[in-house]
Amino acid sequence: MNHTSLGDLEDAQDQESRHARQRIELAEEYIAYYRSRIHQVQESFYSLSAHNGVAEDPHFREELQRVTARVDENVGRVGRKVAELEEDREAMTRRHSEEREKYIAEQRKDQ
Repeated sequence: MNHTSLGDLEDAQDQESRHARQRIELAEEYIAYYRSRIHQVQESFYSLSAHNGVAEDPHFREELQRVTARVDENVGRVGRKVAELEEDREAMTRRHSEEREKYIAEQRKDQ
């Protein structure tokens, strides 16, 4: 990156950092929405099955448990992806610090 001033460099880095933070926040919101929506569907499905007298059927309960486990796996998997995004953001923050230090050192050297 070629920047004309330290402020220009910092502005670009701030923008990149904001975008990374927004991606993480958006991912977390989607996960919360997914969990909430799936929970609502499961409750509705269970209520309907209770109304029809199959809620206590062992096969039904086994299948409902399987679906619940799958949802938990999905949430865990995307949770790990969010953790990766957070790690990437931390690495980016360290890189930004190094870039600022390098820029300042080059400016001092040129003076």
